[in-house]
Amino acid sequence: MHETSSTGQAAKDRLVSFVAGHVYRVPLIGLAFRRFLERHLGRRFYQNRDFFNQILSSWASPWLGGTLSVDLRNSITLHLAKRLAPKATSVLDLGCAGGTLALHLGPEFETYWGVDISDVAIAKAKENLAAASTAGVQYHLEVSPIEEFQPSRKFDVIVFNEVLHYLSLDQVAAAIQHYAGFLADNGLIVLSLKNGDLSSLIESVVLRELKFECGVLYQQQPQRPGWKIVQNRETPAYLVQAFRV
Repeated sequence: MHETSSTGQAAKDRLVSFVAGHVYRVPLIGLAFRRFLERHLGRRFYQNRDFFNQILSSWASPWLGGTLSVDLRNSITLHLAKRLAPKATSVLDLGCAGGTLALHLGPEFETYWGVDISDVAIAKAKENLAAASTAGVQYHLEVSPIEEFQPSRKFDVIVFNEVLHYLSLDQVAAAIQHYAGFLADNGLIVLSLKNGDLSSLIESVVLRELKFECGVLYQQQPQRPGWKIVQNRETPAYLVQAFRV
């Protein structure tokens, strides 16, 4: 009975995702429909610590670092930060996973704070940073949902590292407003989103709160070269964008 129920729920979720994916593309209606779904469905299974601890200990462990996908995203994030905020010395990394963004920091950075909902992620981040050459950089790592974390200082660069699609649209707006208050003068907010209809809705919410500066759209091509972005679950396209308040 339990297996039948789980199969039925999975089929229901796939149907909802299929229908929603088409509705999301309709201007304004997509936003309203997504908000309706979020109110109707309530808190989702992927919005709790146990879920992330479980998957990061199994099939999602590559998210913690050591892959080309993670390294590319980190490199692009920091290139944007260094170009658009050349005097930046501090970074707040929200959804830091294995803390690998810190491993790409140059000598100009003095402070790195990493925050993640998962104990497994923060444990891996501590392991990664302890094994790296981190002389001269102050590190702070903390387990917390990003919608609850309260920084005790301001930062030159604040990074939302593939986390906004785990929040409701109202939570996205609230998170952007909250962390914008901890951005130093002339600071930069950098966020990455994977290719998808929900990401377009998230971006529309972000653009109501922040001013777009620059973005980089990229996709790995492990099989053959091409000149356009394609839908691919294994190697999705990512848009890394920089914003100011």
